[in-house]
Amino acid sequence: MNPLLVAALLLVGGVIGWQVLVAMSRALQRREHRLLPRLLRVIGRAVLLVTVLGAGLVLLPMLGMSQRWQETVGIVGGTLVAAVVVARLLRELLQSGLHRERASPLAASLLHNIVYVGVYTIAIAVILAALGVNITAMVAAIGASGLIIGLALQETLANFFAGLYILLTGKVKVGDYVQFDTFEGTVEDVTWRTTLIRRANNAELIVPNQRLSTSVLTVFRAEVSPVMVRLEFLLEPSTDLEHAERVVLDAIGALLSADRAEGLCAEPFPVVRFGETTARGVQMFVWIAAQGVQHLFAVRSHTMRATVHALVQSGIQLVVLRQ
Repeated sequence: MNPLLVAALLLVGGVIGWQVLVAMSRALQRREHRLLPRLLRVIGRAVLLVTVLGAGLVLLPMLGMSQRWQETVGIVGGTLVAAVVVARLLRELLQSGLHRERASPLAASLLHNIVYVGVYTIAIAVILAALGVNITAMVAAIGASGLIIGLALQETLANFFAGLYILLTGKVKVGDYVQFDTFEGTVEDVTWRTTLIRRANNAELIVPNQRLSTSVLTVFRAEVSPVMVRLEFLLEPSTDLEHAERVVLDAIGALLSADRAEGLCAEPFPVVRFGETTARGVQMFVWIAAQGVQHLFAVRSHTMRATVHALVQSGIQLVVLRQ
């Protein structure tokens, strides 16, 4: 069969297949499908690219190219097409997963770039091997250099991947109020190496991402309202618990009625609960509601001060006081 006719048939078939997949993608998009239409568009472009490559390979003998070079061109072209298609498919899959997890745009962009670099690096290695370049020594040199750099930048890389984990999972977001170890404050920025936290005294706390990702965190979401705050007390074992509960609730009620604690919410109403009883004392937990994370520190401070004062005035002894 005439190579020109074969090439033309391949191109026509590729265009038809591409348009069919595009039409299917549009139909699914109207039905509010998200991932599948994008995958179909990528596959449609892949079909078109493969048929164009096939048509070009069919026409190569007409140019007088040797069999060896025809095979080389086929490998190079097929590798490039495969790299483009795989990179785009992975991009769509990652974008769908990151959108579902509500990951940071910065993390999404960074991960996309990592995927592109990885896919095209493999493609370049395959192309160099097809062209007869000995890549064994090159790969060994790159591996040794990577090992040396990795050991030298071990802490930096650990912070980088920890920051990527934080950004991708969205466990900590800008505006959240976090408590960990002996520190607390509002998250102002998450970078590739550190997280910036603004403390109540307006000081900046710069935390390595690895430290933040491995610590036990209490996170108060910026968009959540109201925010529940827990105060913890340890009372004398002989304390009248009903009396202590009334004193605490009356003190908080006085704060609410006098409007002396900005951001303190009346609903849900404060709750008092008692925990373990030991030889040292009885645990008492008080849950109060703040309007948002911006009022968290002030509400906790005002309420703690008022409840401690009320308990002491009522003759109730505190063994240990913790915030």
